[in-house]
Amino acid sequence: MNRRNLLSLAIIILWGCWAVAQNVTIDVTLQNNTAFKSVDLKSAYNNTAPTLAHAEIADGHFTIRPQVDSTDLFMMVFSAKDNFLICLHPGDKIKLTLDANNLQKVPHVSGSASVAFTKDLTDLFTNRQRVLDSLNELVKNNPDQHFFVNFLNALQPYHQSHVSVADGITKMMSANDSLLSLNNIYVPGGKLDKKSADLYMNAAVTQLKVLKNNYATYRNHKNNVAPTARAAMGGTINGHDQFFLSRDSYTATADDHEATIETLFDNYLEKAETLLGDYDAMFYDGRLDNAKAKNNFCNRMAAIVNEFGPRVASAKNEVTASSTFVASSGQKLFGEGQAAIQEIVAGYQKEFNIYNEKVSEQAEKMMREHQNDLAALMFLDNFAQDKKLITDIVTALHKQYPNHQLVKERWDKINTAETGNIAPELAFNDPNGKLRKLSDLRGKVVLIDFWASWCGPCRRENPNVVALYKKYHDMGFEIFSVSLDKDANSWKSAIAKDGLIWENHVSDLKYWQSAAAKLYGVNSIPCTFLLDREGRILARGLRGDDLANALKQIFGK
Repeated sequence: MNRRNLLSLAIIILWGCWAVAQNVTIDVTLQNNTAFKSVDLKSAYNNTAPTLAHAEIADGHFTIRPQVDSTDLFMMVFSAKDNFLICLHPGDKIKLTLDANNLQKVPHVSGSASVAFTKDLTDLFTNRQRVLDSLNELVKNNPDQHFFVNFLNALQPYHQSHVSVADGITKMMSANDSLLSLNNIYVPGGKLDKKSADLYMNAAVTQLKVLKNNYATYRNHKNNVAPTARAAMGGTINGHDQFFLSRDSYTATADDHEATIETLFDNYLEKAETLLGDYDAMFYDGRLDNAKAKNNFCNRMAAIVNEFGPRVASAKNEVTASSTFVASSGQKLFGEGQAAIQEIVAGYQKEFNIYNEKVSEQAEKMMREHQNDLAALMFLDNFAQDKKLITDIVTALHKQYPNHQLVKERWDKINTAETGNIAPELAFNDPNGKLRKLSDLRGKVVLIDFWASWCGPCRRENPNVVALYKKYHDMGFEIFSVSLDKDANSWKSAIAKDGLIWENHVSDLKYWQSAAAKLYGVNSIPCTFLLDREGRILARGLRGDDLANALKQIFGK
C-alpha cells in the first residue's frame, strides 16, 4: 500500500471517528453562585453510565467539552440534590446562563434548539405556577373571604353548643316528666305518702340533679360561648344580602329559643338548686334520718315540681320543635357561608382557568412543533391527562429514535392493551390469506373479539354480537374477530355456521400461543376490546347487555 493510500485510509478512519463521536461544548455562566464548586455531566437516566465530563467552577463560569456520539438526555450535576437536565446533539456549541438559586431558570441560551425549547416551555410552566401562586395569595387576602372564614369559625362552636343545649333540654324535659309522674304516685293530691318518703325522695332528687346538670350546659352556652361567638358573627359586607338575612333570622330564632328556655327553667332551677343544696347539707349532717325533716323536705320538693312542672310539660313539643329548628337553621347557615367562600374562590378559579387554557394550548403547540426533539420526553408527564398528545409525541419520537431506551419504554407503555391507550396494531391473515390490519378500521367504532370455534361461551355469545353488528354497522360499527383456533377448517366452518358476516376475521392458528392474544394479554375467551373512532380502547370484557348498553350510549339508540 503506497503512502497516498495510507493517507486516504487515515482520513477515512478520522472521518469515521468524527461521525461516531463529536465534541460538544457547553459554555456556562452561573449567576448567584456561592455553593457549587464543580459540575459533572452524566446520563439523565442511566445511573451506571460513567461520568462524561467534569469541570471546575471559577468566578461563576465553567466549560464542559464531552464526547457525544448520539442525541441523548444528560444532566449537569452540581450536588446530590441540584442538577440541570439537558438534551445534547453531537457537535452542539452551546452558550448557557443558569441561576444557581434556581437551576430551572435559564436567563439565556444560544446554540441549541433543544435547550431553547426546554427553556421556553419551562418558562411557560413556571409563569403558570407564578400566576396560580398569585391568585392563591389573592384568595387568602380577600377581605370577603376573610369575613366568611372568621364567621364560620365563630358559627361552628356556637352551633355545636346549641346542639348540646338541645340534647340537654330533651333530657330536662324527660326528667320533668318523671318528676310529675313521681308526684302523682307518691304525693297524690298534694299529700305525701309518708311510707314511701324514702323512695320518692331518692328518685326525685336524682331527676332534679338531671335538671341541674343539663341546665348548667345551657348556662355555659349563654354566658361563655354565645357572647364571644355572636360578637364575631356580627358585621356585614356588600353583595351578600341574602346571607345576612339568613344570619339575622337564625340569631333571632336562637334568641327566642333561649328566652323560652329561660322563662321555663330559670325560676324552676333556682329553687331546685337551693333544694338540692339543702339536701346535701341535711344528708351529711344526718337530719334526713328524722322522719319529720324528711317529710318536710319531700313536701317542699313536691311543691316546686307542682309549681313549675306542668308548665314545662305543656311547652315540651314547642321547645323540642324550636330546638330542632335552631339546629337545622344553624346547619343551613353554615352551608350558605361555605357556599359564599366557594363562590369567591370560584371567581379566581375561573380567572385561572381562562389563563391556564391559553397556556395549555400554547404548551401543546410547542410540544407538537418539537415532537421530533428528544427534549420533549422531559415534559411528557406534564400532559398526563392528554393521552392523544402523549401518543402522538411518543409515536413521532419512536420514528426518530426507535432504539432509544426511554423512547422504547414510552412506546411499549402506550402500545399495551390498557383502557385509554391506542389499541396495539393487529395484522394477520384472514381465511383467504388476505392481510387484515386493525388500523385500516380507524374512523370506525370497533369491537375486537377474541374467540375460537372450540369455545362454547364464545359460540353462545355470537348471536348477540351478530345482532349488534347488524344494528349498528351502518352507523360506523365494525368487528375485528381474532380466532385462537389451530385448525383452519374448524375456524372457517364456525364463521359460516354462526353467520359472522363481517369481513375482518384473522388468526395465526397458534391456539393459546396466538401472537395477538399475547399482545393484548388475553388469557381467557371470549374477550372483547371496544375502541373509539381514534382507535383508543374504551373498555375491555364487554358482553351481552353491557356491550349493548355501551353501543347504545355511543350511537344514541
